[in-house]
Amino acid sequence: MKDFLKNFKIPLILGGLALAAVIATIIIITGGISSDAGLYITAASGSVSITNSNSDSNESAATGTALKTGDVITIGDDSSCTITYKGRKNSEDNYIILGANTQAVVSGEFNGRDDGELFIRNGSVLANCAGKSRSGIIVRTSDSTITLKDSVAKVSYYTNEFSSYTELYTFMGNNVIQLYDQLGNTINSPEYQYQQTWGRIISDEMPYFQNLNNSFDLKELTVSDLRNLITIANLIGDDFPYTVSEIKAAIEEKGEDVSEPEPSVSEPPSEDNSGTIQTAEPIETTAPSETTPPPTATTLPGYTTAAPQTQPPARTETTTTTAAPHSETTTAERTVHIVTVVIDGEETIQEVLHGDNAVKPADPVIDGLTFVGWDKSFENITADTTITAIFQEIPSGNTGGNNDKFHTVTIVIGDSTEIKIVGDGQSAELPSSVSVPGYIFRGWDKDFTNITSDITITAILEKTGTHTVTFVVEGVSYPVQVDHGGNAEPPVFPTQDSNGNRFIGWDRDFKNITSDTTVTAIFEEGAVYHNVTFIIDNQFYYQKVKDGEAAVPPFIPNTDSSNNKFIGWDKDFSRITADTEITAIYGYRQ
Repeated sequence: MKDFLKNFKIPLILGGLALAAVIATIIIITGGISSDAGLYITAASGSVSITNSNSDSNESAATGTALKTGDVITIGDDSSCTITYKGRKNSEDNYIILGANTQAVVSGEFNGRDDGELFIRNGSVLANCAGKSRSGIIVRTSDSTITLKDSVAKVSYYTNEFSSYTELYTFMGNNVIQLYDQLGNTINSPEYQYQQTWGRIISDEMPYFQNLNNSFDLKELTVSDLRNLITIANLIGDDFPYTVSEIKAAIEEKGEDVSEPEPSVSEPPSEDNSGTIQTAEPIETTAPSETTPPPTATTLPGYTTAAPQTQPPARTETTTTTAAPHSETTTAERTVHIVTVVIDGEETIQEVLHGDNAVKPADPVIDGLTFVGWDKSFENITADTTITAIFQEIPSGNTGGNNDKFHTVTIVIGDSTEIKIVGDGQSAELPSSVSVPGYIFRGWDKDFTNITSDITITAILEKTGTHTVTFVVEGVSYPVQVDHGGNAEPPVFPTQDSNGNRFIGWDRDFKNITSDTTVTAIFEEGAVYHNVTFIIDNQFYYQKVKDGEAAVPPFIPNTDSSNNKFIGWDKDFSRITADTEITAIYGYRQ
């Protein structure tokens, strides 16, 4: 229990559900990967990456990868990833679908016994948690936690310039919602959103319910969401509140073909290695041979388990091809790229093998113009490329210098380059102001008066940089990187310490960060807490309650496993003054 609290999960529900995540073009609901309990990737394709906020490690999202607390899962555009919460008593039918362009953090340990916690930084998840399971999932955003239990729901979190908001669609069952302020303090009693309703939480200075338990039309959902609901409806059967026909009708009303999936064209893996999130190469989406698929449907209608086609096939040569100088002659299949060379509006075309160099023409000569150079390199061609000759008009009216002699001045500002032609002995005209995001302009590296030769002048830019803000909770550190002058966001949201003391805030402000900073969680001291155990259908749910305050049921059951109707609790829990067990009472069979 102490370890559970030290990882800062909301101590409401410790029983629960199994989970899997599926996205975009392929959904696979699979069985266990290993005998060890935990959170596993069971399928992934396209741009999917994993980094760990505690160790700064990063790795490709490969099938069978075991996730751990602090792992950040980043899903690219039109990419897919399936994660499964494996445990001895967890249902194989439960899964979660991470939407494209979603980033989620494993913020609470998934150990097969207790509820795990997934923090959604941005994007959406569609959760099928209708299967009975011992261990469950808490979906957290920056303003709330949503405890998913015996339900099917979609949770989204988005931000804009002015505010952020959390949206919850509950398709089946009921979900528990707890709101939090920016310091992690609870600001309401837990609310319930019921089956077939919609709600929205707006976060401005404080989060509040803009809507709760409002009705909605299936047509409000995306076609991808609706197709996923068809799979869930087939999996659950008659207990699901929407029929397959109703869901298909909503797809058709949106003008889509029910039998065909949405087009999916993934972007190629990113080559930008400057950030901490690295993009994995596309990987196979089928689970390893040792996994056992459940007996129910394993794929969405109209989807295939083959690896997705990420872009149209590149044109290739399979016969001997002679490319530009420094290229090789090959009979193996190699991609050919088109290089278009543009000189004063006239185009010439070259075919260049992938990775080889294009042929650079002689420097062109045009009356009245000075050839400055080319806007791109002719070397290492890896995509179709257009290379254009750059010309400058010969300046007129030179004074104080040699009117018949000119020099090229190359002005470099960050990643941009501008070329000017300057008469001998004259000054170069440089920008009066320089603005590069993330940098402070400190001047120029060379004198730009009395130019007497070709010269490159570079703007001196001082990177404002990032700072490490370390959030410390009971001796455990959670570092985050913050841009100079930016505001930090806590990566964890404690509510109690391991002794049950209530979290009351942080020891310092973490706005306008200008240096490395340590922020420590403060907990109320001297308070007395009692252990409260809710027993629901022979399952045990634990929480700590402050002396004299009310306990909160983890959820309100409808029936037990024998279909007996829930009629109440065996004792009052509005004022807890000692360790207490509270048992659900069931009556007649429905």
